[in-house]
Amino acid sequence: MARQKLRDKIEAEVKKSVLSYAFYRTESAIIIAMAIVFTAVNLLWQGSIPIPWWIWPVFGAASEGLIIWSTLNDEDFYRKIVEEMFKQEFNVKKLRSKELQKKLDKALEYRELILKEIAREEDPVLDDYLLNVVKGLEDWIAQLYHLAEGLDNYRRDTMLQRDMASVPQDINRFKAQLKNEQDEVVRKELQKTIAAKESQWKTLKNLHDTMTRAELQIENAIAAMGTVYSQVALLSAKDIDSSRVQRLQADMTEQVYALEDIGAAMDEVYQVNA
Repeated sequence: MARQKLRDKIEAEVKKSVLSYAFYRTESAIIIAMAIVFTAVNLLWQGSIPIPWWIWPVFGAASEGLIIWSTLNDEDFYRKIVEEMFKQEFNVKKLRSKELQKKLDKALEYRELILKEIAREEDPVLDDYLLNVVKGLEDWIAQLYHLAEGLDNYRRDTMLQRDMASVPQDINRFKAQLKNEQDEVVRKELQKTIAAKESQWKTLKNLHDTMTRAELQIENAIAAMGTVYSQVALLSAKDIDSSRVQRLQADMTEQVYALEDIGAAMDEVYQVNA
């Protein structure tokens, strides 16, 4: 099943967080409290206050709407929330392998460098393009993290490691026993056992090969990210419609698809093994 794009997922969560923050802002609390108090006072002394009581709830609702609107349109705040969620989504400390942590850190570092390039540029056309590059990188990193998690789990699965060592030995032992066995009933059981063990070994070997491919693909992807960064650092506004930019976008898309393919293969093999 295709995984939801990271940007869509994060943006949906960001909108919820921004709305929640808008409702719980100090200004929001003050306005709501004022509207409630003034409405109550107005109702208690209706004859003495010339202002209709319903003015205060309307004022409170309008002011609250203005706070929510200003919060949703605060780009700096919005980007800050996105960054916080991105870091939570890809917390490299969750990986047990220090080696994998370093690789993911490097991928995240390339993303940070590209974000700095955006901050450095003053051309809005180029900024829009570079932001699209960052969105592509986020999906890229999402796939890398998925592979790293799979590799991390595989390396820590002691049962799989034991099976990788013991199953070939079991197959050889049962085959040797089959050669010397004379009883036909026992021979049939041994043949069934050997077939089951060979099937298990095929799955284990397939999983091992997939993990090896995943490991290599992570290396390739991080190297490709370095290439993307160096290309982005040299881009100018005049390059936006050039074949150079089109190649860069095509390369990024190709890398994401390659990572998705390996990730899907990893998930499938894990399910079979389970």
